[in-house]
Amino acid sequence: MNRNHLASLSQFVANLTYTEIPPDVVTRIKYSVLDTLGCGIYGNRTQWGRIIGDYAAACEGTSALWGRSETADLEHAVMANATMVHSFELDDLHLPSRSHPGGITVPVALALAEAHGGVSGSDFIASVAAGYEVLIRVGMAQGVSSFNRGWHPTGTAGPFGAAATASRLLRLSVNQTQDALGIAGTMPCGLMAAQYGAMVKRLYAGHASSTGVLAARLAQKGFTGIPDIFDAEFGGYLSAVSDESDASYLTSGLGTSFRILETGYKLYSCVGASHTAIDATRRVLETHGLGAANIRSVRVVTSEYQRTHAGWQYVPGTVMAAQMSIQYCVAAMVLFRDVFVDQFTEQMLVDDRLLDLAQRVNVEADVTQSPHDRRAMVEVTLIDGTRLSATSDFAKGHPDNPATWNDISSKFLNLASKVLPESTCRALVTEVEKLEECDDVTRCVQLLKGGR
Repeated sequence: MNRNHLASLSQFVANLTYTEIPPDVVTRIKYSVLDTLGCGIYGNRTQWGRIIGDYAAACEGTSALWGRSETADLEHAVMANATMVHSFELDDLHLPSRSHPGGITVPVALALAEAHGGVSGSDFIASVAAGYEVLIRVGMAQGVSSFNRGWHPTGTAGPFGAAATASRLLRLSVNQTQDALGIAGTMPCGLMAAQYGAMVKRLYAGHASSTGVLAARLAQKGFTGIPDIFDAEFGGYLSAVSDESDASYLTSGLGTSFRILETGYKLYSCVGASHTAIDATRRVLETHGLGAANIRSVRVVTSEYQRTHAGWQYVPGTVMAAQMSIQYCVAAMVLFRDVFVDQFTEQMLVDDRLLDLAQRVNVEADVTQSPHDRRAMVEVTLIDGTRLSATSDFAKGHPDNPATWNDISSKFLNLASKVLPESTCRALVTEVEKLEECDDVTRCVQLLKGGR
């Protein structure tokens, strides 16, 4: 049995070169970079995004705050930008690890590239690739048990991904990288109770990103971390956060099987656990030409994991609670034929039609489905008693129903143009599309500054 998982991951991170990354992985990273930038720029439109941005701007420094004219010190800029990425349930999603890697890795890589200058697009891609791989593998190793105990996977596994990204971009040695990861793993955060309405859930990505940067910068100066953080039986990371961990995920296929290819993209601005239910609802509506006036009730049958995560009885309250609710999201699809940013305004939260319909959406668990299964069956009962149904195994954006570059760029332009001039947004699309050819990614950072 491998008892040196941290050493193996550290060697991978420190030694990864752009030429070792397959072309399809490079393409996927560009998708993720553009998607992440759009989510982060849009975060300025949210109340919590403005709060975290104002807080960071008060910490003097020269690092860019995406979509704002102010700057901040590096670690607070990373915290603010990453929080804004995760600010509206729009960021990318790796289902097997239940994590959102883009909001952890991209803000770290861009901030450090800006601070040090001269970072090529290919080096930037390698740094992001290293972060994705480590974060996802840690999330998979801790398994669903960690979630069931109430931990938010992005907040717990995230510091590892941020530290890996930072270590690779700073070109730390293998030993320094091992210390960076061994420091970062002592800083997990994120309790799932926040999903019922607290702003603090948005902060989990920001905290993870900034602590990963802190860990790498400390390691660079000789500060040491736990050398066997994954394998220690008492007080090790996996033994602390999970009852049923599997450390083999950390290193199996490392360097040859890139897990980022399993990452999907959200075309609905809500919790990933609701996407197949929304998708199946859309199919019923479109197939039979239905509207809200035709419908008495909606029954959703999905996995126990999805029911636990997002199928709880919806109580009108905050945007956060609405975004984490299958009931609300299905009702929004019925009423508006979309579940994007405009369906989560303060006005929508008190829309009587939406709230009434949400209370007539019932979510049930299919105990035969595995925790990894996102399939949802939606049965709509009409006013006259007729029952119509549809099933969705993979919503659009899932790796098995993949988003296209046009999907990602359209989403980006839709979000970013609400904050930045359209010409700037289109220039960013062009920069990311040709990212591997870029000799200095600070050009992207310059475009991110400002706002209307």
